[in-house]
Amino acid sequence: MEEEMISVDAITQQNKLLQEQNALLRERNKLLRQSVAINQKDDREIFIEDIDHDEIRDGFLVTSYRKKLWNVEIGLLQEFARICKKHNIRWFAIGGTLLGAARHKGFIPWDDDVDVIMFRPDYEKFKSVVEEELRYNPNYSMWYWYNHRLESDGEAAQHVNTDLPFISREYAARYSGLSPFFPLLRLVDERTTCFMNEDRKDIFYAIWIDIFCFDPCPPFEDDTAAKNFDIAKELFYATIAPDKVREAIYNKEKFLTPRDKILSFLNLPYKMRAQQFDLFLEKNYFESPYVSEVAYQTIRKRRRAYRAKSFKDVVYLPFETIEIPAPIDYDAVLTDDMGDWHKMVVAKGHLNTYSVEIPYREYFAQLKSKK
Repeated sequence: MEEEMISVDAITQQNKLLQEQNALLRERNKLLRQSVAINQKDDREIFIEDIDHDEIRDGFLVTSYRKKLWNVEIGLLQEFARICKKHNIRWFAIGGTLLGAARHKGFIPWDDDVDVIMFRPDYEKFKSVVEEELRYNPNYSMWYWYNHRLESDGEAAQHVNTDLPFISREYAARYSGLSPFFPLLRLVDERTTCFMNEDRKDIFYAIWIDIFCFDPCPPFEDDTAAKNFDIAKELFYATIAPDKVREAIYNKEKFLTPRDKILSFLNLPYKMRAQQFDLFLEKNYFESPYVSEVAYQTIRKRRRAYRAKSFKDVVYLPFETIEIPAPIDYDAVLTDDMGDWHKMVVAKGHLNTYSVEIPYREYFAQLKSKK
């Protein structure tokens, strides 16, 4: 018994020393980050020509203010590309960014964001390396679709910034098909502030680029693949709308996932559900003729799928003053997505309010102090 007590005391003392050591390491890392921030120039590299002057592009007024937003986003894109190149990760421009490169050789004049996409294996690989790559970079950070504090979970997300937005049940119900429930990654510039509109300003608060993921989608030639896809859809709905799935279970609706497993899944915190959903897709990934974002096969009103062969290789297209990778058959991709993509259709951007000079932490600290 005495030997056992000594052993417990020794372990307790060892744990105390480890905690003190970890505290010292955290303080040293904080000082290192501060040192990097002090020594790093505040001036961003300029990627947009004539950035300080307004101009008219395709009949649309592009202000210097918008150009500075674009410049921040290209800076983010360059950092993203650096990480991908270092780790041999394939990625492609997609959506409005691909359209802008193909049709305008840069941003669509009325666009205000950047969209890129990877296939699931590269997406998961990127997640595994990005934190280390950004460890000593005070300007950029990663936000994940599962790293938010949700009232419905009753607990804050762990291992994330403490100032992440708190999402109420009311917001979650109103925007269940949108971020933070939209499965994507965001690389953000910590030196900036933005929000999309007044009733959602607590959700997006730094300029970002969107990083999406491709998974196999119907039609499938294999019954197992089709079954796994349907299970993935069940897990996704259980992640973003757990109350509705519980109701369906108690109403005796049929699920491919066994009842006990889906109930256990529903009892997990939101973050763990989202992570398990990603893990399921990673484990069951395979090459297929068609690919899509899972959200476009579930919560989006318009189904959207692409032919995987369009992405078999990369072609580089001019984008402002840089080049970005596009799918080799980008014409087919844009046609699948938009139909006649050569036709100009002016659309509303995502951002209403933003600053490239005021860090979001500073802005929201002042916002909270006035409440």
